Amino acid sequence: MSFLVILWMVILGIALLVYLGLPIFSKKGDQSVATSDDIIEERRRTLFQERERSYAALADLDEDYETGKLSDADYQELREELLQETARVIMQLENESLSDVEAEIERFKQQQRGT
Repeated sequence: MSFLVILWMVILGIALLVYLGLPIFSKKGDQSVATSDDIIEERRRTLFQERERSYAALADLDEDYETGKLSDADYQELREELLQETARVIMQLENESLSDVEAEIERFKQQQRGT
């Protein structure tokens, strides 16, 4: 009789450990995916902020030139630098968007193969 009680206690103990441990182990995988998505989203937000700052800097530069605070040569030089920086940020945003589309297509293909 005591052997059956011990056996039931062991079985219940294992079931309890599995029940309590399953959410802990399954969240680890979710966190790594969420972390990856968070990094991508943070990069995208940073690029959007850089783009907005570039636009604001261009607008400020134009305003300074129109009010006579900048010479023609300085204005042209600074404007060219800002335009190149803005173009770099926009290209990065476009590349991020294209890579997101490619990643979505690959996930779709993998899901189709799996089903």
